[in-house]
Amino acid sequence: MCSNDSPSQKRDGATERSVQTPITTEQLQSDYGATIGALRNTTLPDARVEALVELCVDAQQALDNHDAVDTETALELITAVAEAMEDVRDATVTTGEVPDDRTLDTGVPTEEYILTPSERDETLGVLSSLLFTLVETPGVSDATAATEIVQ
Repeated sequence: MCSNDSPSQKRDGATERSVQTPITTEQLQSDYGATIGALRNTTLPDARVEALVELCVDAQQALDNHDAVDTETALELITAVAEAMEDVRDATVTTGEVPDDRTLDTGVPTEEYILTPSERDETLGVLSSLLFTLVETPGVSDATAATEIVQ
């Protein structure tokens, strides 16, 4: 058995826990900046991209000013990501040619919202990454707790 197959154990049989260093405000700022760039390169409708970018900028500004994101901003961002994921889920996925008349400036996807499998996967990856960044953001745990109470 290779030593990499299982977590290391102490003599008494207890498993060592890995120590996770907390993410810094600078790392979060960088993550939100990278997400903004990635969102601009997705096949989400333009209006959806702009709304998500605006909310990411709001989160960055809140981190700059307060080292945390307020509940309202966090909930708005969570909702916007969920709506974008729903748009992608409902899009027509084609393995053939994407029509030339496909436009992404319509705002809300309609039956013309067509994606290739790779576009869908890439877009979902960006949105998932944004959710992971959001979860790591100080203040967001208050928003997710508020969501659980409401449900």
